[in-house]
Amino acid sequence: MFGDGPVARQLRRRCAAAGLALAIFSPTATAWNAAGHRISALIAWQQLDPGTRQKISRLLAQHPDYELWNGRVAGSDREAGVFLEASTWPDDIKNDRRFHDAEEEPTALLPGFPDMRRHRDWHYINRPLGHPATIAMPFGQLDKRLDLLTKQIGDPRTGVRPRVYALPWLIHLVADAHQPLHVVSRYDNTGQGDGGGNRFFVEHPVPTHKQPTSLHAYWDDLPGPPWLRGERLERSATAIAAAHPQPPPAGTTRHWLQESWSIAKDSAYPTDDSPAQTLTAEFHMRATALARQRVAEAGYRLADLLKRLLAPSED
Repeated sequence: MFGDGPVARQLRRRCAAAGLALAIFSPTATAWNAAGHRISALIAWQQLDPGTRQKISRLLAQHPDYELWNGRVAGSDREAGVFLEASTWPDDIKNDRRFHDAEEEPTALLPGFPDMRRHRDWHYINRPLGHPATIAMPFGQLDKRLDLLTKQIGDPRTGVRPRVYALPWLIHLVADAHQPLHVVSRYDNTGQGDGGGNRFFVEHPVPTHKQPTSLHAYWDDLPGPPWLRGERLERSATAIAAAHPQPPPAGTTRHWLQESWSIAKDSAYPTDDSPAQTLTAEFHMRATALARQRVAEAGYRLADLLKRLLAPSED
């Protein structure tokens, strides 16, 4: 499949090493990297009216990790900074020893948290591409969690504490829902899925020093480098928003997931089915444009959703 030449042997060794690293360090899919989530959150924040911002800030200030977020904020607009920090929190806890995975010994329950689970399966739903007759029900809870979180935040009768916990998750998962490889797994004729491109390895078309990466991680990084913060993040968000003006309101969270599935089917995978290959420059340009469009749409839609959910008086 790779051929027998020295270059092919090297690529095979590098992909095997990358696959081992993925198996050890990333048992489930990640999402947009930190920059992608912050860009979406910043676009959303810029669309919000002062009243909705105030309600959001009051809720986030009651989160048990608020002081942690607040301590990371630089600049004068601390409410916006905390909102951006909250947008990455569901990914941050994947490496936080206070929390545990489903198969691990539970960690101590800390004040303010309903549980200390990392809830990795909330971030995705692996709907099938390829050979649906050979597979069982899709893995992942992204669709169910979006529904539940929306109901929790939109109903003050839920109680303050559940809404406080739900808000960072909703901010984050709206963006996850717009990452095409967060809603699919492509299956072969044996029923083996690729976990949303996590087992499909590619070489970046732009010369870099990076090792081969999974197609999923390649898409995660398209909105911008993960270290992007401050003025550089603001410039990137402004450019992306300018290139993708706010579209008309579009459907429900289920509609957004279906959009991502269709994009994954039509555009997220290279046309060559080889499991390790160098992506073309044309593919990279199209994918980058799509990723930035989806990040912008996630921001606009998150703002619309939060304005609607927080419109009733909480007082």
